[in-house]
Amino acid sequence: MISAREAEVAFRFDSLHDRFKAAVEPDDYRLRGILDALGPVAGSRVLDLGCGKGRFARAIQARGAKVVGIDLSSAMLAEARGIGRVRGSIRRLPFRSASFDAVLAVEVFEHLEPRTWREALGEARRALAPGGTLVVIDKSLASWNAQRPWLPSALVKKIDERRGLWMYPPDGSVREHWFWPGGFRRELLRFFDEARVVHLLSPAEEARWLFRAVPAARLMTLWAARADGGADV
Repeated sequence: MISAREAEVAFRFDSLHDRFKAAVEPDDYRLRGILDALGPVAGSRVLDLGCGKGRFARAIQARGAKVVGIDLSSAMLAEARGIGRVRGSIRRLPFRSASFDAVLAVEVFEHLEPRTWREALGEARRALAPGGTLVVIDKSLASWNAQRPWLPSALVKKIDERRGLWMYPPDGSVREHWFWPGGFRRELLRFFDEARVVHLLSPAEEARWLFRAVPAARLMTLWAARADGGADV
């Protein structure tokens, strides 16, 4: 059974699905980060949590992986053509244990209630085969705004939320939750022996000295953790 929050998130994605892209550029910096973390993916079994329209899933499948996506939004899944797709909650994955060599979550955990992060991470860990890799990409609370680098990104987000510029209404019950990179790494270490943090550099950030010189100022963070039974991350 899905929670009230999950139902609200699914409703918002269903309502706004036209806003979201169906493809990712081959040189997208997030995709490069994923591929760097996973290494060669040909022949591997990959689960894409909160896959949306399947844009990252298809890009990885094009490199020889067998990818399955799971999402709660029917409207988003309807456009996730070309991959295996399942409607469901990442808190209760409908897959056997050790079914996948890699699990991805690109800008997904920010939509969860913080109290359910461990539940979702535990399910991701259960789904991974020995030596498998979990890759999470999400936004950093420590980041600064690329357009206004004198302001923290979280402050810009708060102002824009009040102006109704984010996907959730300002008077609603759901907000996106961002992460302290070290704090989320500690959450991963509850389920994995090793986890590392990579601060991804977007094209907008690459144009500014601050983000080239100070990786922790960047908005998007990648966490990679390997399940027991494989080489170190």
